[in-house]
Amino acid sequence: MKTARIDLTNLRNEEHFQFHTEFKTLVSRFDASTIGIEAAFAGYLPLFAREEEALNVIRKSAFTKELARADTARDSIYRGFADAVKSAQNHYNAEKKVAAKKFAILLRQFGNIARKTYDAASAAYTKLVDEANTTYAPEITTMELTEWITEIDKRSKAFDELMNNRFSEGAQKTPIRMTQARAEIDAAYRAIANRLDALMILNETAPCMPFVLELNVRADKYKTNLAQRQGRAKADKVKKEAKGD
Repeated sequence: MKTARIDLTNLRNEEHFQFHTEFKTLVSRFDASTIGIEAAFAGYLPLFAREEEALNVIRKSAFTKELARADTARDSIYRGFADAVKSAQNHYNAEKKVAAKKFAILLRQFGNIARKTYDAASAAYTKLVDEANTTYAPEITTMELTEWITEIDKRSKAFDELMNNRFSEGAQKTPIRMTQARAEIDAAYRAIANRLDALMILNETAPCMPFVLELNVRADKYKTNLAQRQGRAKADKVKKEAKGD
């Protein structure tokens, strides 16, 4: 019997880490010293930690998308507010019309906030809300746009909180790269697998055999998943070629 071979390079990052997590858990259950890989496994563990750290960096990058969505949300509210002020300048009610024209002067000073950088936009929204709640509070009340200002303030603060969280996590980012981490841990895993094969060649009833049996079941599961994915990819390619895409 031999350890099942699997092309770990074809696994996606999450799958790759999960495979090694299952391997690590299995070794811990059988005990590394009992199955004869104590020294090799000790060298493997730091590499497992490195891959986990690298994967966390990838997961945290999702913050960038969240940040973009939060920025779009506050910009959308601002545009609605600006449109309401523009519309009020043509209001039949003279007081609302005058208030709108006065507030429009302030808006022109800010320019197109939605096109500004994240930091510049945050500063502009903060200033806008402050002016609307103090100097121009009477105009906002007259135009009945208080709720718009409240919503702009809410959305802008939500964005700023996300930005602060990104900076906090960014400061903790690791220089480790996933490609490097994967290559290193895969090499360590193959060395362990080779040692297990050697132990079974030397001793047909080696203590590691029950471990290898369970390991192979797990490896076969991932090999099946890979084969199915590759089969679907091939089928999709054939369909696209048939359609002339």
